[in-house]
Amino acid sequence: MAVLVVAAGIWLVARDRAALSSSYRQIGALGLLGSTVFAVLGTACIGACWLSIVRGLGGQTRLGPAARLFFGTQLGKYLPGSVWPIAAQMEFGRRTGLGRSRMLLANLFMIAVITLTGLLAGALALPWASPDGLAGRWWLFVFVLPLLACLHPRAVPALLDRLLVLLRRQPLGLRVQPRALLAAVGWGCATWILLGAHLWIMVRALGGHGGAALAASIGGMGLAFAAGLIFIPAPAGAGIREAILVASLSSAAGHTQALAVALASRVELVLADVALAVLGAVLARLPHQDERDQPTDSSEVSSG
Repeated sequence: MAVLVVAAGIWLVARDRAALSSSYRQIGALGLLGSTVFAVLGTACIGACWLSIVRGLGGQTRLGPAARLFFGTQLGKYLPGSVWPIAAQMEFGRRTGLGRSRMLLANLFMIAVITLTGLLAGALALPWASPDGLAGRWWLFVFVLPLLACLHPRAVPALLDRLLVLLRRQPLGLRVQPRALLAAVGWGCATWILLGAHLWIMVRALGGHGGAALAASIGGMGLAFAAGLIFIPAPAGAGIREAILVASLSSAAGHTQALAVALASRVELVLADVALAVLGAVLARLPHQDERDQPTDSSEVSSG
């Protein structure tokens, strides 16, 4: 999958290199920098969403170690399969006493919240980005009520416990606090606003104006990101996300310009992940770390 995505990307860039180069000159260095800042802020909101759920499940960890854990392990999503961050966080939970089950459920809940709020952003915003308005995209609203129902505090844990019973495994029996889930949903919504702004800066520089361009940016990013999470084989949704972004942004800025924005977005989000992983490592080294975030047995260190 990774090889096919890279090959397709090289072919697209080679085919449209002149138009892409012109688009990036039009955006300018300042526009790309501003877009990257919003990419970092939006990605940080995903980490805040995860931390809210961990604390809502009864896990207590300081910001520094939590940032080191989450953003460091998120780099594993660029490997095919996208399960490596979950595996690494479950191992962290075993070492620190937070528990493998709690870390597994926190990850699944975070993925559910980000996916569902992303789909909601697409359903609510994309109809306003179409020239036909609600007449052309009315069907997206069919998904709104089922998605809202899935965000109930008991929905995801109950489904997971049911799945474990079917697999003849012990149910987790964990429940997230409603207040923590509400905070996680708020961080999820903030994610799409900020990542939408990350796209909108580039779309606006390429000729997209008005509310339609902003709606296409927010809704397109929410829908594209959610689809990338659902399609597990693709590393970090590679290929799937770009295809949906191009389809969503073409009406606001044109096909070639939308392709330029989608490719630039991919690069900027990778940079955001790396920058936040480095920041998390720095924060974890600050004084007054929680002792529970350090291995307490030398055998655990050697076994890692």
